[in-house]
Amino acid sequence: MGPFDYLFSFYGLLLGIAVANVAIGFADMWRDSEKIRVGTCPPLVASSVLLGGMNIWLEMWHTRPDVTVNGAQMLVAAAISLPYVFVSRAIFPGAEEVGEASLEEHYLRHRKIILILLAVPMAVSIGAHIFLDGVDYFGWEAWWAGIRVALPLALLPFTNRNLHRGGLVALNVLQLIGLFR
Repeated sequence: MGPFDYLFSFYGLLLGIAVANVAIGFADMWRDSEKIRVGTCPPLVASSVLLGGMNIWLEMWHTRPDVTVNGAQMLVAAAISLPYVFVSRAIFPGAEEVGEASLEEHYLRHRKIILILLAVPMAVSIGAHIFLDGVDYFGWEAWWAGIRVALPLALLPFTNRNLHRGGLVALNVLQLIGLFR
């Protein structure tokens, strides 16, 4: 294994934890659905973690010839992956832990930290690719990356659940498109 492979396995480990948390969260959500209403936003946030993690993983894979492995890259890998791990746990509190009437109420109450943490991985990834890897973003890539960071942040001031549902659907569609770009 070369140095890139070691860094990539670190990414895979952290992103794998986030993916496992989402899968467990979906199972817990289904199990507890008799005790607490789910709503639409929590599954959309969880889907965004899955799609976002896949996009970050693919970006890392595509930049493998340009990536150097050092302490800065390890810190970047943690800064990109750990927000997904946090969100994957925070979006699915157990029914006994939620003081709200639904998981959607829990999301709306904690939306600011969740939305900021959904934007952080892409922002850090862009910065790392530009400053550490020498990758230039242009055209479609620049627009896609910018909107991917801006969309969750644009939802921060709003409390309207329909606006959040629409914004999270748009984020998921954007990330789904990103998988095939």
